Amino acid sequence: MLENLRTSVQPYGGDLFLLLIALAVISLAVLFNLKARLPVDQLRRVIRMAALVALLGSVFAMQAGSTYYAMAAVLLAWGVLVGIVFGREVGRKR
Repeated sequence: MLENLRTSVQPYGGDLFLLLIALAVISLAVLFNLKARLPVDQLRRVIRMAALVALLGSVFAMQAGSTYYAMAAVLLAWGVLVGIVFGREVGRKR
């Protein structure tokens, strides 16, 4: 099953793309569980850091060539999801 998955993502960057998706899902799950415990200042800091990581990572992925455009899209989607989830938490805590 893993070989089928590896061959299907080969045009999008291969194993690195799978690793990026796994890291994005794991980090979203961890951040989703931690969001209730963080104060508003740290929530805003996490939003800024997620935006910085997503923008810089997507720029570097796009500079690497058209093969890595899917990685740029995953990074941007991750940044947007973190921003939305944590932004709602900031609004709820106010």
